[in-house]
Amino acid sequence: MVITDMTDTQLRILRRTIYLTIMSSANYEECAHKLLKMTLKEGQEKELANMIIECCCQERTYMKFYGLLAQRFCEIKKEYQDAFAQEFVEQYETVHRLETNKLRQMAKMFAHLFFTDGLTWSVFEIIKLNEVDTNSSSRIFIKELMLQMSEYLGVPEMNKRFLDPYMNTCFAGLFPKDTPKNTRFSINFFTSIGLGGLTDDLREHLKNAPKQIMNQRQDNVVSDTESDSSDDSSSSDSDSDSSSDSDSSGSGSDSGSDSSSSSGSSNSSGSSASSSDRKKVKRKATKSNNPESTMTGDDAYKARLRMSRGGDDDEKGSRRERDSGRGRDRDQDRDRRSPRRSPRRSRNDSRERRDSRRRDDSRDRRRGRDRRDDDRKRRHSSSPPRRRSRSRSMDRKRAR
Repeated sequence: MVITDMTDTQLRILRRTIYLTIMSSANYEECAHKLLKMTLKEGQEKELANMIIECCCQERTYMKFYGLLAQRFCEIKKEYQDAFAQEFVEQYETVHRLETNKLRQMAKMFAHLFFTDGLTWSVFEIIKLNEVDTNSSSRIFIKELMLQMSEYLGVPEMNKRFLDPYMNTCFAGLFPKDTPKNTRFSINFFTSIGLGGLTDDLREHLKNAPKQIMNQRQDNVVSDTESDSSDDSSSSDSDSDSSSDSDSSGSGSDSGSDSSSSSGSSNSSGSSASSSDRKKVKRKATKSNNPESTMTGDDAYKARLRMSRGGDDDEKGSRRERDSGRGRDRDQDRDRRSPRRSPRRSRNDSRERRDSRRRDDSRDRRRGRDRRDDDRKRRHSSSPPRRRSRSRSMDRKRAR
């Protein structure tokens, strides 16, 4: 019977020991020496890397002590390097859970590992720098990482590393060339953080992208035409086979075609005769409806002149009727808007207007008089009382 501890007591003891060792060390060399003396089981290297990252994030400001400590462990053993690479992947995927200060310090520690080659640059393949796969936290992390690396390496050295043909697949997400939209997003991002020199290759690719798209379309058109021509050739072969079969059956159908042609000619002659009869009937109907067509000479001219004069008279009469109707409507509208008043009513209105004007004038005069009285009272109340002369007061005292 095997008893397994599911409470992770041993793991908590290990993490506490690593934390106390890191905090009690004077420098990174002493800390690395003490941690190497600990007997770590296989698979516990990841816990050591995780504790170093968490201790770095807990500090108020970034301390180079943690970067040097992580670099030392990555150089000692490959298992530690793999553990830090795995932690980089996990921390980038959950970077949105961290505060901004912790995020910046972690990015600076990983930048130290990258420029000292403690970590391989192949882990950049998890970064997809586009609008869909990134958020604000991940962009801050990438920004701090790239700025810290540019301070240590410089833009030319970074550009040389990123353009390495053997590592080109690892940086395809960081410098995307799949769509022009993602390419522009990457160019704008690096330009905004002051590292536009890293995007020269992307700018050249974006400039030549329309030509490449046109070439691809032309290649697709050529391939389509070739496939269509092959299909046409196969269809022509099948048509030739079918035509040979139809020739054998065509000789039997010649006699039937002769009989059908004779019947068609008889039908056409009958249809032409019926159409000529219809035209004659139409001409007779038009002549009966238009009596002028039967007149000749002066009679037809006089009839047309009479008709034109009658039409002019009718048109003038209709115009007069329309004008009179419009004027009548206009008068009715004016009467409806302003009805006529009797002389007596207008005289009463003028009297009322004059009386109201007199009342307003008398009210204004009364208000002005009241206002002047109030001012006079206020002026008397605000003035200080007069002092009595000393001689008069003395005379009154003596009189008492």
